[in-house]
Amino acid sequence: MCNSPKKAYLMIDNRILDPGNPFIPVKENADLTVSCVVDEGNPKPSLSWELTLGSLALLDAPEVPLEVLNLTETVRDQKVGARNDARLGRVLRAHHNATLTCFVRHIALDQPLNVSLLLNVQCE
Repeated sequence: MCNSPKKAYLMIDNRILDPGNPFIPVKENADLTVSCVVDEGNPKPSLSWELTLGSLALLDAPEVPLEVLNLTETVRDQKVGARNDARLGRVLRAHHNATLTCFVRHIALDQPLNVSLLLNVQCE
């Protein structure tokens, strides 16, 4: 039987983030890992991440270093649903107002589900 995932949620340090508050304060040069979790879906849904820089970052720094877009994805095995962790090894000033989005794709969904957060980078 095919059942579609209903919703995805994000976690940092195993704490579920409030979907009503998309701004996540994070210190410059910190290491950030965000988990995207879906509790249902058969067969397992496919999760992927996208990092979109805020428009101001591109105006401030036309030569944005490639490391800014360097995102490491790790699929975590779960009995039910799916989980995918996105890691930014070093949060940079250029990440301020960047959007980190998790997309959930599944055979029973016409359009992918998505859940996102905005990075509020705080200078050291």
